[in-house]
Amino acid sequence: MFVKFCGMTNLDDVLCAVDFGVDFVGFVFYEKSKRFVTYEKAKSIIKNVDADVKKVGVFVEQNDKEIEYAVDFCQLDYAQVYRDVENIETIRAYRIKESLPVSAADGLILFDSYTKSIGGSGVSFDLDLIANFEHKNRLFVAGGVSLDNVESVIDLDVFGVDLVSSIEAYPGKKDEKKMKEFLKVVKG
Repeated sequence: MFVKFCGMTNLDDVLCAVDFGVDFVGFVFYEKSKRFVTYEKAKSIIKNVDADVKKVGVFVEQNDKEIEYAVDFCQLDYAQVYRDVENIETIRAYRIKESLPVSAADGLILFDSYTKSIGGSGVSFDLDLIANFEHKNRLFVAGGVSLDNVESVIDLDVFGVDLVSSIEAYPGKKDEKKMKEFLKVVKG
């Protein structure tokens, strides 16, 4: 199972995560987020990260042209988006309330819990909804994933997990011990 740590805001946290074996690192370009970073800041971090670690930009309000610009400028591998976008390698995110979407976009997808704010809430959705989902082989599960419930997620046989708040010391600053422990359990 692949692991994505999202809401990265500084080089030290990213390098620790990479050293511990993370597969994807995410940068939030949503100005209302406590984990917001500028394109320039993300680019300055990304240039220090090995090519085999996938870099993801999280876009909420940007139009297609701005997303294309940021992907190119920051040298991102994926754009995580909350609507369909053309001509870009995406991770299409869906906010889950009580049911799954009727159809899913092509490529990688992500299910996160529906909360008032977008991302990093630490709130789970009903994981039982995924049991019979036909696209688990390209699905990231987000929203409240932590050491407390990761075994349940592993049992679902999904593509990956996406963590934010459960590996933080506080919003925007990762906790080295929590990152290491989580990757040891999942990859160990």
